Amino acid sequence: MIRTAGGRRVVGVLERLSERTGRVLELARAEAGRLGHHHVGTEHLLLGLLAEGSSAAARTLVAAGATLDGARGKVAEAVGRNDGAPGATSPSTRPSGPRLERANRLSLQRRDEHLEPEHVLLSVIDVEGTAGQVLRVLGVDVVALRDAADLDVSHTGDEEPAPHRRRRPGRDGPTAPRCPDCRASLDGALAYRVLAAEGGSASRRVVVVYCAVCGSTLGAAPD
Repeated sequence: MIRTAGGRRVVGVLERLSERTGRVLELARAEAGRLGHHHVGTEHLLLGLLAEGSSAAARTLVAAGATLDGARGKVAEAVGRNDGAPGATSPSTRPSGPRLERANRLSLQRRDEHLEPEHVLLSVIDVEGTAGQVLRVLGVDVVALRDAADLDVSHTGDEEPAPHRRRRPGRDGPTAPRCPDCRASLDGALAYRVLAAEGGSASRRVVVVYCAVCGSTLGAAPD
């Protein structure tokens, strides 16, 4: 819907959806219907993001340890199923409500042209809700996931962060180091392990530093 306010053209949420976000919402609606639910909550949006699979938000979720099958099982445990309900089909309307409005505000604040899946991901994990609970049960570090998702939004549609979003040293504070693969903040995701490296007739101990979110090796050195 396109509204007008004081002579200004105001574009509604659904008109700002990217093609991928539209697909995420349709899948979220289908996931709610599969469970026999008549509403679309944060848990269904999480499933929609994972089911869509191709967005940066989906890749960030998978890198953090979330899977569609695992999330489906935990959502069913958390909120139950309603298989016998006469209306156990997809809800009659597209998902909307506070989370989608929050995602839209986030995209507008960052001056992004469209509402992307990355905005939706941030909107469902930035406050406590069923989606966050499900992710924690799956072993996902929600704080690190939020950092990674925030960076994904900063790069949405750009080869590099847009000038109005780029951090400025001395004003925004130092930038935390991030994993080069999943982009999780290494403040809470840096880990190490001491391994035995075989070579010739003797073995040596080696310290391997890696990202605890996605497992990527960041460096190694003799112990």
